[in-house]
Amino acid sequence: MRATEHLTEEYHVAHPGLYSSILGRTGLRVSGAGFGGYRVSVGVEAHHMGLRRALTNGINLIDTSANYADGGSEELIGETIDELERAGLIARGQIVVVTKGGYIQGSNYTMARERAGSGSGFPDVVEYSPGLWHSISPEFLEDQISRALARLKLSTIDLYLLHNPEYYLSWAARAGIGIEAARKEYYRRIHDAFAYLETEVERGRIAWYGISSNSFPHPSDAADFTSLEECIGIAERISLVHHFAAIQFPANLAERGFVTEKNQRGGETLIELARRKNLGVLINRPLNAIVGPELMRLADFPLASLPLGETHIADGIEKLTAMETEFAGNTLAHFAADPEGTRALREFISVGATMREHWETFGSIEHFNDILSQHFAPRLGFAAQYFREHGTPAHLDWYNGYVAAARALFQAIAVHYSRDAQERSTRIRGELEGTLGVATEGTLSSVAIRLLLGVDGVDSVLVGMRREEYVDDVLHALRLGPLGDEGTWGRIHLGE
Repeated sequence: MRATEHLTEEYHVAHPGLYSSILGRTGLRVSGAGFGGYRVSVGVEAHHMGLRRALTNGINLIDTSANYADGGSEELIGETIDELERAGLIARGQIVVVTKGGYIQGSNYTMARERAGSGSGFPDVVEYSPGLWHSISPEFLEDQISRALARLKLSTIDLYLLHNPEYYLSWAARAGIGIEAARKEYYRRIHDAFAYLETEVERGRIAWYGISSNSFPHPSDAADFTSLEECIGIAERISLVHHFAAIQFPANLAERGFVTEKNQRGGETLIELARRKNLGVLINRPLNAIVGPELMRLADFPLASLPLGETHIADGIEKLTAMETEFAGNTLAHFAADPEGTRALREFISVGATMREHWETFGSIEHFNDILSQHFAPRLGFAAQYFREHGTPAHLDWYNGYVAAARALFQAIAVHYSRDAQERSTRIRGELEGTLGVATEGTLSSVAIRLLLGVDGVDSVLVGMRREEYVDDVLHALRLGPLGDEGTWGRIHLGE
């Protein structure tokens, strides 16, 4: 079973008042916002409830990838669709499932390395960095589609995308390969992938295919630029009745190249060419704008229910450093028989000491959140596992208290940076209202989504909806509908 034109139309008739669009030449009607699966995983109840709320209230497009949560995102989607279909709350044919392949990370990385070691490795692998490889070879795509179908519990994927194939171009530039030679090889690889995906359409395992590339909107002379014009030409040379049907790329109020950069050979912008060729257009990263080296979150940061950051940070640091001193002087000796584990614990049980030195240097709420997820979360996760396996119940109780104190400190620091972020969001809203000439309703994130939908040719904006309240915010944006038009984007400057 796959999504059908009839059933997707039926779904939107059952959810009136929400903005929707036809996804290019697929003929499928999709909600103006799709459920983004980047940061969701199976087994997390909040993620399950968010997806359930979305699918039962008018959002019928889901975007995921094999490397999201190391396959856990696809598993969540498969379980939720199966549950809702069994309950009679949705029909499989009403839901458009998009997934992607290309990344070799996590379990894929382990599998690919083992195959390479045994002499049966995948061809055309880009060994980009330790723990991160990439491939769009037919052999790898066949493996990935099989795994995706199993995790999604589907017989057909509605839209399968090559996931950031431009990794090859970035690798080639670092390797000193000339840009013309790199591009020739790049499009050879895309040709082979497209030709293979046509065979998957014939098998019935996918219905349509496309590309998700961060470099579609880039200037045409950029080393990693992906030319939509070239990709269309490849598909048309393979077959006049090809199934290259959709593209995905990042766009937001700060990254506007898709409507401002005339990067196609014929002098068109990316969106103009996609529109002329009736390609489906999916927008990712609509609320996370990369401005220079910084990430800017296009959202509101309500502070009314939170404590004042500065009044709690010093106390939180003092409490944690006292616990760390106690740990180093007493508890750590319990683990002395394991020198490697002891060294790790000494390094990882150091939130207070680290924050005392660095908390004022993070600069923004986005950078602080990155530090939490990339630095502190894995270290505290390791410590928790170590305490469970090697400590006593008393040690675990101590550690749970330590984590609670660390979370309180993180919250206080988040408040400090959220104040600055909310001031920025208020300024952005004021600038947008000045550009539009009207007051805007809803959250800043809902305004950002609606402005993207105002561009003719944009079919669905992919939004992370890990919580039910995020789903409700998106639904509100879809009820209000598109805002502005393509010309609006040329007048948006966000204080530049």
